Amino acid sequence: MQLKLFRAESGTTTVWSWDEMNYDVLLKIMKRVPLGDRLCVACLVSKTWLSAVLDSMSPPGVINLKRLDCPKFQRMNNRYLVFLKRRLDTMPVDSCSAFYHGETFLQEYKYRYIAKRTPSMQKLIIPRAVRTNFTFISPAMKYWKKLKKVQCPSVLIAQFRRNFTKVETLRLFGAVDDDIATIIRDRCPQLKRLRLDYCALSINALSIILDGHKDLELLDTRHSFRVPDCRILFSDRVSPCLEWNEEEIRSKAAGVKVHLKCARDRCRKCAPRKCNLRVRSCFPDLKPFKSDYRARL
Repeated sequence: MQLKLFRAESGTTTVWSWDEMNYDVLLKIMKRVPLGDRLCVACLVSKTWLSAVLDSMSPPGVINLKRLDCPKFQRMNNRYLVFLKRRLDTMPVDSCSAFYHGETFLQEYKYRYIAKRTPSMQKLIIPRAVRTNFTFISPAMKYWKKLKKVQCPSVLIAQFRRNFTKVETLRLFGAVDDDIATIIRDRCPQLKRLRLDYCALSINALSIILDGHKDLELLDTRHSFRVPDCRILFSDRVSPCLEWNEEEIRSKAAGVKVHLKCARDRCRKCAPRKCNLRVRSCFPDLKPFKSDYRARL
């Protein structure tokens, strides 16, 4: 497709290709086009326009599967995945560095397909809504060895400890037992920021982690709690919680620059309920996650 521009003062006509339009301007235009028109019309003009359509739905270099959770988007999920595949097939292998997962699951081979074409992935964000489920992302972890920022279920680091050697920012959810704490201590030498908010920690977990990371830039333990046996929490159940050894934690976390923690029993989310039973869950008030989305890729 071509655009003809007539200059009245000179009487000349200039012929431009749509692909010659400034990409930043094109991207701003695409963000104003209705979603249906983007996926059904604009993306068919050229490869440049297809890239602009995908970049308008997520920043450049980002694969954002959270889009599949949007009710208005679900009718076009299949079309989005088809164009995403086309883009992955044509772009350089180091073009994507961030992967955002949503609550909608794909078949495992689709994650493998994406991971093979994005070996330079550095940022992996999995929502807490998946709870302890990690098997869906397992096929991709084989290819992602350069991760630097990760949010994931705690059991994922136990299964793929070699993938976390370059991680600088780590946020876990679920239960952290002594084994996982030891992996964080020994297998994450570049760790600078650790978030364990809402996590269930074994009696010695936090102490083990701080033995290897005394100089963290950030440690977040807000609304986390100690439990006698983490195996109960791995099955997504509730567990009785224990008192914290505040003196030991304060001593071992003395070198941490910023330590975020709640007021424990004075915290509205952590205080014992009216029944006075000190039981907690890692995933309070979370709705059931969505089922697999069956679409071709």
